[in-house]
Amino acid sequence: VALLMVYQSFFIGGGPGSSWTFYPPLSVEGQPELSLDSMILGLHTVGIGSLLGAINFMVTVQNMRSTAVTLDQISMFVWTSYLTSFLLVLSVPVLAGSLLFLLLDRN
Repeated sequence: VALLMVYQSFFIGGGPGSSWTFYPPLSVEGQPELSLDSMILGLHTVGIGSLLGAINFMVTVQNMRSTAVTLDQISMFVWTSYLTSFLLVLSVPVLAGSLLFLLLDRN
């Protein structure tokens, strides 16, 4: 769903008129079409999916390991995935907040 929302923004009103940073162009006209709004909502959906996936992985690591296995005995793949999930849980809400403020500033 999120990927479709991002892709549809390229076909609404000529596409989003911003760079990869989503900084709105500084012009008198701006971009009144809904393409950038659709892109922002699609990225919100991507962020929700990433956040829920990261929480799911962290809970799975904590609940599915054996009680005899301590955290220093689990494999390096699990550690790196757990750390990546932890960093996602910390960073995605900040990015979602900035996208929300950009959307509120546009409308």
